[in-house]
Amino acid sequence: MTQLVGRRALVTGAASGIGLATARLLREQGAAVVLLDRCVESLEEAVAETGFASVTCDVTVPDAVERAVDDAAVKLGGVIDLLVNAAGVYRIAPAIDIVVDEWDAVLDVNLRGSFLVARVAARALIESDRAGSIVNVASTSALRGYAAEPSVHYNASKAGIVSITQQLAIEWGPRGIRVNAVCPGVIDTPMLVAMNDPTCEDYLANGLPLQRLGKPEEVANCIAFLASDLASYVTGTTLVVDGGATAV
Repeated sequence: MTQLVGRRALVTGAASGIGLATARLLREQGAAVVLLDRCVESLEEAVAETGFASVTCDVTVPDAVERAVDDAAVKLGGVIDLLVNAAGVYRIAPAIDIVVDEWDAVLDVNLRGSFLVARVAARALIESDRAGSIVNVASTSALRGYAAEPSVHYNASKAGIVSITQQLAIEWGPRGIRVNAVCPGVIDTPMLVAMNDPTCEDYLANGLPLQRLGKPEEVANCIAFLASDLASYVTGTTLVVDGGATAV
């Protein structure tokens, strides 16, 4: 498929997982792609593997975001018109034990970071009078709680993603910028492996209607759809990609 030919894409959190899978798919569909991540070592590995251009950036720092988006546009040869906000961190802790610094760290990356990158990208599109598409990666944690994995700070950050997606779609729609989100469920990524529980996969899969974990590529397929002209009349929506988990 070549439905993204001519598009210039920036993918955050692109050194691994959903971000990297999405970057690969966007390239396969014809887009020029730049990877963005704050982890230099992981980003270098992704670049060595894929040959993609990249920029290093902490998405919580406004000046760094400005520079990174500008650098990415130079590497792409023009204004970014496809942004995927996949940068995120996941932490588990009972609400009563979370200290303020832990709360701030999660919301800074997941929510503040997504907003900052989206705003800079949108400004460039509006200034150049170009249309574009932004897809934010939220989570089913935005839609429901989990007793087994208490993560109120993560849940709040991802619920915020759903909310800002709707608001940005309203504000930027008249300028030709569509903004949507995906809510992945349990996806087999390094973020999941980080839980270091060898029984985790079977336990989680058994609770899903599809009886298996999702693959990063399956989330990437949905992101690519929302980013493309196939979804030209879709904005302000959130697509759940969870193997049926939220239907249970």
